[in-house]
Amino acid sequence: MLKKIINGLLLLMTCYECYGQQSKRPNIVLIMTDQQTATAMSNAGNMDLHTPAMDKLAANGVRFTRAYCAQPLCTPSRTAIFSGKMPFETGFTGNAEEKDGQWPDSVLMMGRILHNGGYQTGYVGKWHLPVPAGNVSQHGFEYVKNTNFGDYNDAATPSFCANFIRLNKDQPFLLVASFLNPHDICEWARGDLLKMDILGEAPDTLLCPPLPGNWEIPANEPAVVREQQKVSFRTYPTVNWNDAQWRKYRWAYNRLVEKVDNYIGMVLASLQKYGVADNTIIIFTSDHGDGYAAHKWNQKQVLYEEAAKVPFIISRLHQWKPRTDDLLVCNGTDMIPTICGLTGVAAPSYLKGVDLSKRIVDSTRTLRETLVIETDFADNDVLLGISGRAVMSGHYKYIMYSKGEIKEQLFDLSKDPGEMNNLAMQSSNKRILGAMRSYLKKWCKQNNDKFLEYL
Repeated sequence: MLKKIINGLLLLMTCYECYGQQSKRPNIVLIMTDQQTATAMSNAGNMDLHTPAMDKLAANGVRFTRAYCAQPLCTPSRTAIFSGKMPFETGFTGNAEEKDGQWPDSVLMMGRILHNGGYQTGYVGKWHLPVPAGNVSQHGFEYVKNTNFGDYNDAATPSFCANFIRLNKDQPFLLVASFLNPHDICEWARGDLLKMDILGEAPDTLLCPPLPGNWEIPANEPAVVREQQKVSFRTYPTVNWNDAQWRKYRWAYNRLVEKVDNYIGMVLASLQKYGVADNTIIIFTSDHGDGYAAHKWNQKQVLYEEAAKVPFIISRLHQWKPRTDDLLVCNGTDMIPTICGLTGVAAPSYLKGVDLSKRIVDSTRTLRETLVIETDFADNDVLLGISGRAVMSGHYKYIMYSKGEIKEQLFDLSKDPGEMNNLAMQSSNKRILGAMRSYLKKWCKQNNDKFLEYL
């Protein structure tokens, strides 16, 4: 154990040394994709796509294999990432437009925290936050490019990032590179024109990826899950799809991931070009996942693994050795504490997330044993009055929704990673089911979560 701790300290030594000399403070580049499930990377063992840029990050850092978003929907998840608070705490539980006066004044945003800590700050690409991109005094990002809704383009993001890196290469900086894809799978599913890139026709079904082992709808699934699909055909055009259509969906999704991986590679090349790669820590994640055909689901919002789990890699090119870590991570609540831990910038005292840099130093250190995430079903910005919570602890996962005759799901992910066998319906699991219920009730009380009224 001592050897592991020493190796971890050496790993982070350059992050902490010489804070008085700003040139030695590490830069942070946060790269975000949109709607990328955790397994949609070749470094995660997926043989149906090729992601060399993401693989490079995994080969030079720590890939957290049990990372979840705070809520599997764009604005709530992004709000959590840039505030460090859960969506139920900020009130942003559905998608929301950019508008002044919505963001609570008591909650500092990531850009402001790092700017106050002496960092140059930049944000490029998809925004989808409930604060106007022009309100720099609130969000704290001084360099803001390519964020206009309906006008931003993934292909332009690397060049704007390169310009920011060039301008700030001699001082510590935080740069967010936010990409839309593979979110264009939503447009592909309903036959619309894609917003970012062009895809050709899907090949013959036999040349498309196979269906996942958990393609079928599981028995004893809460009815509210499928009721949600009836709200909008444009969101869920897949309800009556056959296996061939779902296989082509997976083919298209993989191609969109490869498109965005190419742009990520360009951002990494700019770090090298301007001589800052060795002093830059890169964090890669996504705002939420995608059904990826599991449980015959496209889109997000549900609390199944494919929609709620996200890629999460912390990397330092040419300096860190690769490893995986099965710590439970929330990329919403843990992002700001981790960035502050890596840079030495003071984190707001009210944050409850964990600083993952401590886990990088010591892989045996226990930072969290149980994680709770949330959902509120919505038709874009219109909430549908159905909430849910998921509790992950050890190899068990417990899901509870606020409505329905069947409200609960319990899975043993070690035996049933595809979440097909709802153990909540079996009397032999009363003990673990009761423990999960009790934990969620206690957690809701401690965190003033109004979901408590359903428990």
